[in-house]
Order: sequence, then structure tokens, then C-alpha cells
Amino acid sequence: MTGRKKGGLLLILALGLYLLLSGSSSDLLPWARDITQVKLMRTIALDVGDEELIQVTLSGGLQRQGQEGSDTLPLLLSRQGMTVFGSVQALQTESDGYVDMGHLSDCVIGEALARKGIDGLADFLERDFSMRLGTRLFLLAGDTGETALRMTSSKTTALTDRLEAISQNRTYGGKDWPFTVRTYLADTEDNGVALLPVLELADNPDYDPEGQGEQPEKEIHLTGLACLVDQRLAGALSKEESRGASLLSGWDQLDRFQVELPDGTVAGIRLVLCQCRWEPEFDETGRLTAVTARLEVQGELNELTGWADLTDPAVLNALEQGFLGQVTGLAQAALDRSQGDGADFLHIRRQLVYQCPAHSAQLLAHWEEWFSTVELHAAAEGSVERSYDVDMPMEEGA
Repeated sequence: MTGRKKGGLLLILALGLYLLLSGSSSDLLPWARDITQVKLMRTIALDVGDEELIQVTLSGGLQRQGQEGSDTLPLLLSRQGMTVFGSVQALQTESDGYVDMGHLSDCVIGEALARKGIDGLADFLERDFSMRLGTRLFLLAGDTGETALRMTSSKTTALTDRLEAISQNRTYGGKDWPFTVRTYLADTEDNGVALLPVLELADNPDYDPEGQGEQPEKEIHLTGLACLVDQRLAGALSKEESRGASLLSGWDQLDRFQVELPDGTVAGIRLVLCQCRWEPEFDETGRLTAVTARLEVQGELNELTGWADLTDPAVLNALEQGFLGQVTGLAQAALDRSQGDGADFLHIRRQLVYQCPAHSAQLLAHWEEWFSTVELHAAAEGSVERSYDVDMPMEEGA
């Protein structure tokens, strides 16, 4: 190729690049925005609005008035529409800047909307490019998400701060918060059943109406789990069933137990390990007849109120059996609830399909028929470790 042809080719490429960046194709690139005009949203709440519309409420984090200014209440925006998408788009007119949802960390769903169905939310979450699959999901019992955003915010805290603390210091969870958009979509796609953590509002004893907004009016607490079937709220699990479901799913590594020994001594035990394996039984025709959820657990003795001698093998055996019995009871409660409701919220079928490929075709074809009659059992095995010897000097037991 001659030098003249090379030069002409470079000129054409440069012209094409210029047109791409500044001409009619500029819609392919993101709009340039001043960072001071962007409003970062951290929490989204979804509720049933007027005339069966969908109400979307967005909240940001704490705001500061300049570098040396004082905190102000988090930005709160709310609009209603026929779809989640329509409501979100309408919110762009409610702020003096561009409302950015790319940093959403939490989604709170009001109970009324959950009972009506959140299939529109799932569709929006899958299609909207700004939504993150790692966004945490919560269900608010007995109230609206908009109320939670408004009543739990103050100049010193926002709802997103409290939800982040719940996810980090949780009772229902492992290393990572398990109830995210990604998990919800995967579980719903698997068999139409998913679990969500349940939140409840409570009065804040430190709330002072004259305190210039330093304390929120309401507190919010994690109370258990709820089951959604075909993206509609089917019912809330009891505290025991919620703990059992968390144990069986491998989420709960932070549970606590109290075991009373025959002499009245009460031991406080912290769960430090919980792993579940599923053991199926098939008959000669390949039909599933029973499934045992075998939990391998380890506890750590944290407190002992009494005079029980932990060097006595009989006392240690009573301590461990009491601990294992409670774990088994919680797991069995979750299994019974799942089978009784006909909702495989533990996704046992998925576990067995992965574990038993030779039976996968039959499991997929007959699971709904088999699930109602198969025997479901829970069994826990493990030990309780002593954290330290109180009779040992500090320097020796360090």
C-alpha cells in the first residue's frame, strides 16, 4: 500500500471516529454529567399505591452541607406508576439532579405488594442495566417500605445503614448475605419458591420529637423468614422454622443455643460450624422414599451458669446431646413446614439432582408427586468444644 493510500485510510478512520463520538451516534455513549448533580440512591422501597398502582420510594445516604456543615436528613423521593420502570422514570422529575440507581444496596418490599405479587419487580430487576444482582432483598411485615424509609431516617442514620448492619451482624446468614436479587431470581427460576428475610418496625425508645431529628422515630429488626411461591407471599415461617431453614441451607453460622443440664446448670453454646448433606433413599423401581438431612455441627461453650463438672463424661454427653437435639429439632421443623405447605423452599430437589445424576430424570419428572409423601428426616452429629480452661493461668492459656 502506498503512503498516499495509507494516509487516506487513516483520514477515513479518524473521520469515522469523530462522527461516532460527536455526531448522530452520540446516543451510544453515556451522557456526561456533573458529579454535583448526581443523586446516588442507596435503598429502594416498593409498595401498593393508589388505585393498585406501584409506589416506588428511593432514599439516599446521609447528606452533609459542605465540608464543615452538619448532617441533614437523607434524600427521599416517591412516585407511583403502572410499572416499577414507570415509577422510577417519573422520579427523575422529583430531584434537582440526576437520580442514579447504580449504587442501590437494598430493596425493601411492603407486605401488601408481596401478597399481590412482585413478578413486575423481578422483570425490572432482570432488564434494568442499573440494578445490581447483589442488591439485598427484604420483606417488611405489616407496613410499607415507604414508611420504613421515612420513619427510620434521621440526621445520624439512614435505613441503608441499619440494613447493612443487619446483613453483617445477622442471625440468618453465613459469610455473605444470602438473600440477594441473584439468589431470588435463581430460586424462583428453579421451582418458583424463594425465601426472603422479614423485617418489622418498632418504636425507638430514644426518639425525642424535640431532638432536632437526631434519632429516628422507629427501629427496624430482623424477625425471621417468609416464603414466596410464584412470586407471591405464601406465609411467614416461625422463628424455629426460620432458624431450621437457615441451618439446612448453610446460611446460619452465628446461631446461639441454651442447654439445661439435669442438675439445672444452663450452658450457652455458640454455633461455629454447620454443614448439611442430603442422603436420599430409593426403592427398587427408582422411586424416592426418604431423605435425611444430616447436619454436621460444632458448638463452642461460651457460658456456664452452675456447678456442673465438665470433666465428667456423663455431663459432657448430656451437654452435647442437648445441643444436637435442639439443632435436630429446628431442622425438622423447617422440613415439616416445607412439606406441609407443598413448597420446596429448601430446594431439596435441586440438591438431589446434582447429587444423584442417575436419578435426575425421575426426580425432575415426579418431584411434585413424591414430595408430599417422601419421609423427611433431620439428624445432627458433632460436638461441643470448651473455649478455654478457667483453672488455667492466663499466660498458659493464651
